[in-house]
Amino acid sequence: MWPVGVEWDEFRSLHIARCQRCADSFTSARPGEVDCWADTHRCDPELAALLALVTSRRAA
Repeated sequence: MWPVGVEWDEFRSLHIARCQRCADSFTSARPGEVDCWADTHRCDPELAALLALVTSRRAA
């Protein structure tokens, strides 16, 4: 499983979960919903592979 970060967006007053591998995200005003999404998130393998290809080309 890949790391999903959870943070608070004070400007929008929302909790945000973001996957570092596939860039998928979830927002909610309820922290429990965001934590649940973060715990159960599964990356789309095709999207993750495409993003890895694009970011590795930028770094080169």
